[in-house]
Amino acid sequence: MNDADREHWHSRPGIWFWSVIAAGLALRFYLVVFTEGTQDVAIWERHARDVSDHGLVAYYHGDPSANHPPFISEVESLLLRASDATGLPLRIFLRAPFALLDLATTLLLLLLFGERRWRFVVAAVYWLNPLSIIFSAYHGNTDSAIAFFLVLCVWLLSQNKFLAAAIALGVSLWIKLSIVLAIPALVLFIPDWRNSLRFLLITGVVALTTYLPALIQDPAIVWNNVFGYRAQILHTTAGIPAWGPRVLLFSIIASPQSWPLLFRTPILFFLENSWLIALGLALLITWLRRNDRRVSELCATIAIVYVIVLALSDGFSFQYFAWSLPFWFFLPRCFFIPAIVLVSAYIYFLYAYLCGNVWLLGFWDFNGHPQWPLPIIMLRNVAYLVFCFAAVWFVIVETLRVARRPRVVKRLDV
Repeated sequence: MNDADREHWHSRPGIWFWSVIAAGLALRFYLVVFTEGTQDVAIWERHARDVSDHGLVAYYHGDPSANHPPFISEVESLLLRASDATGLPLRIFLRAPFALLDLATTLLLLLLFGERRWRFVVAAVYWLNPLSIIFSAYHGNTDSAIAFFLVLCVWLLSQNKFLAAAIALGVSLWIKLSIVLAIPALVLFIPDWRNSLRFLLITGVVALTTYLPALIQDPAIVWNNVFGYRAQILHTTAGIPAWGPRVLLFSIIASPQSWPLLFRTPILFFLENSWLIALGLALLITWLRRNDRRVSELCATIAIVYVIVLALSDGFSFQYFAWSLPFWFFLPRCFFIPAIVLVSAYIYFLYAYLCGNVWLLGFWDFNGHPQWPLPIIMLRNVAYLVFCFAAVWFVIVETLRVARRPRVVKRLDV
């Protein structure tokens, strides 16, 4: 091997790349087939059986936690019937499609990096990192699809395929609504306002097609359960928060009882309105970066939006990391390297602790572990601080960048 080959091994898909793909497939196959997954698997099985037995609208009425869109709820009920007919566990039918979808996300991420020398390394790191593996093949929810449809939509926009991008975005809303956080950035990326309006219109029409039957039957219940859903605060039975501003306020700075009375009212106000604050800052960042027309900058904007929401919103579930994971690679290395390493370590070691073994076999018992070991608490704290500091940093830097931008003053000739 000559010096040029050594220098550019990372710029082409040699045997190392296909070995990574094979290893990622093997790990996902193992998790899909042999592990039980989190409590979300059991929740989805209950949801699917209720839809199958009672119908979609009755399912929404009978279960206040039924917050998934009509399409994916019906699909999961069909998967349950396939499980009953074949005797294979639903957990396999539930997770296998998203494990395969993650391979498509990897290939699209490779395309988004174009001719950059490290594109194959980035794709390999995404495909083989514990977060993408666990959330696509182990956890047992639909959140990995958000990453796929976001990457697909951005890639289609980069090819000027606005119609296909709008359809892809509309279809994504059949599965989960969290992709709406990226819609302002996607719309502002389109330079022509007429095309932007067409994009929004087509997205809305495509999205509504699978909601209409349920909306016609009972619009109020669909609105309350699906569109009115707010992310829950995730903590152990002993009150240990899994993520979010409570980690900073009550675990890193001081316990709730130690805060002076003077600060308690503003803290409670912030926590109660944290998702609105996060949404406002996400919209601000999107607007400040609206003139960055490069595809890589659009990807960075999407990543920043979700980083802000993950850092500031009090509502959280572990799989929310999957939404924007492919886009972290478009942010500075000083963020995405520690973010991936620390969050991967936090999620893997926590899941292994909840399962009782390093192979993630057995029952994932969140409620049965009210107290967490100190190393896991420390990993959580450091990982959250990375996101918290990054969110603040991105807002400050983008605000200053726009404020320092020279203004063009138009003169009126008389």
